[in-house]
Amino acid sequence: MKIFGQVLDIDGLPMSLANITIVSGEYADKLGDEADLDGKFVIDNNSIMPDSKFKISYVGYKTQFFKASELQGKKIKLLEDNIILDEVIITSGRKPKDNKPVVVESSKNKFVQHLKDHKVVYAGLGALAGLLLIVRAVKR
Repeated sequence: MKIFGQVLDIDGLPMSLANITIVSGEYADKLGDEADLDGKFVIDNNSIMPDSKFKISYVGYKTQFFKASELQGKKIKLLEDNIILDEVIITSGRKPKDNKPVVVESSKNKFVQHLKDHKVVYAGLGALAGLLLIVRAVKR
């Protein structure tokens, strides 16, 4: 049986490299495909039956499951799977002088602050990368 479809995000943008894997039967976790740049995938194998189950997954998005019979040209929209970690409190056997625990910011807040502090550097690196791509294209 041949299955095919397209994996998209909630905004309808293609999700290249999304994983499509069979999770039932003889070829469970051994047969699958990755979506191409347009989010499209095709798996053609005689061992696929209409009731074979497939897992569609992408890091940072909620995994979905479908039967092979449901994957005939279907557009699959994956939803983001946001996991926000709480702040981390690190303590040791010794108490600090002021008796307050040390609070470490969540990694998300720290990363956002890092970007704000260094936005000029990142903008310059992005411009340099763009310029290198232009020079490379002109040389061809």
